[in-house]
Amino acid sequence: MKTLKSLGLLLICLCLLIGSSIIFYSPVPLYDLITGLHTPDFSLNWPKVRLFIEPFYSFSFYILTLNRDFYRPVVISWVLWVAGTVLIYCLADKKKLGQILNNIFYSLMILATAFVFAVLIPIPGPKLEKPQNCIAVDIHSHTISSHDNVAPAEISLKVHLWQGFDAFFNTEHNQTKGFAMFPKDTLYKTVYPGMQVQTENGVSVILLSSEKFDGRDYKNMMLADVIRKAHENKMLVIMPHWWKWHKHTFAELKDFGIDGFEIYNCGYRNFREDDCRALINFSKENNLLMFGVTDWHGWGYMSNVWTVFQGDNPENVEKQLAKKPKTQVILYKQEQSKSNLRFVFEPFAAFYYYIENAGLKYIISFTVWIAVIFVIFRSRFFKYIKKYLPLAMTSIFASGTLYFYVIVKKVADTNEIILNSVIPVLLLFCALWIVLWRINGSGDDSM
Repeated sequence: MKTLKSLGLLLICLCLLIGSSIIFYSPVPLYDLITGLHTPDFSLNWPKVRLFIEPFYSFSFYILTLNRDFYRPVVISWVLWVAGTVLIYCLADKKKLGQILNNIFYSLMILATAFVFAVLIPIPGPKLEKPQNCIAVDIHSHTISSHDNVAPAEISLKVHLWQGFDAFFNTEHNQTKGFAMFPKDTLYKTVYPGMQVQTENGVSVILLSSEKFDGRDYKNMMLADVIRKAHENKMLVIMPHWWKWHKHTFAELKDFGIDGFEIYNCGYRNFREDDCRALINFSKENNLLMFGVTDWHGWGYMSNVWTVFQGDNPENVEKQLAKKPKTQVILYKQEQSKSNLRFVFEPFAAFYYYIENAGLKYIISFTVWIAVIFVIFRSRFFKYIKKYLPLAMTSIFASGTLYFYVIVKKVADTNEIILNSVIPVLLLFCALWIVLWRINGSGDDSM
């Protein structure tokens, strides 16, 4: 009887899932951030792998496209809801205190691991499909040669090609060593040299070049001097994420000689709409370039913005941009509530935003996965999965630790985040999963 009730509840949930997707389905169209108009000539091609890992894929895309200022309330909300749900289930099932604490700890470890996997596992994001004679370019990206990036050059190349970029600039922080790490046959064809250099004014700018240069020549300089020297060497200078600093007015930056602005940045998505529109209008009036950029640091492999302009091929991209072509910033962005109430019910809000956009085949995949997980959870084999999953996770995190240790050795003089943050976190997860393995490795402490 208990099993029949559980199956009935599962059936109701699955019907509600599919029914909700039909009722609330209202997919977000691609649009040009500059004009605000829909762009029917452009579309997204989702990778085939999505269909087979839909719950994790959609969770990853959700995490990787959040505004940075959403992270803290989102994580807190998910933790509280997962812990609360497990607690209620355990109390209803009359679990002992030790079992309750173990199950809460176990569930939160699964949640935390899902967050880590979302930002580190190289799952390809959506690819932009565009009309002929359009070039998609990313002018702001980093590799492991930067102090705060976690992925090597070859991964950067794959990610940009996965996402439909024809060309991109390698813009390491305050140095240009990373450019030489790319395959030689891609240099000046797909990958171009650049740099994000910190100025004495407390802001940084993006330098775009058609030739290799020494980044040390532009360090410890005032902003106006950096721009002047870059122009003397036939480079373009772009202001990245102006809204991060709010230093210098648009007019002051124009007087300094800035060539253009970022108007969207995947690392800093919290640009106020009124400020964004003011920057767009100013750039239009003064014939300044506008870009949406990935600002890729290796945290996740999915983008929701592409800058495109008319062109025949991606060679000599910097020289084509120097002619100030009209750019389009193609954006795939769903407007989401910023209210505190949204964050209180964040898992439900995330689900609502998901069913609004996911196509029927992905909803079906999601539904099948829910059914499979339910069957496994109720099966006699679940206790073995619960017992040995921590051991598998320990092995995965140990392998990840070794991988990052190996790749960082070549750039230990410039990279800081891997040795100081990534490896310690991975080792911590190893230790926590070992603890769970020890706890669940003896006796029957099933959920």
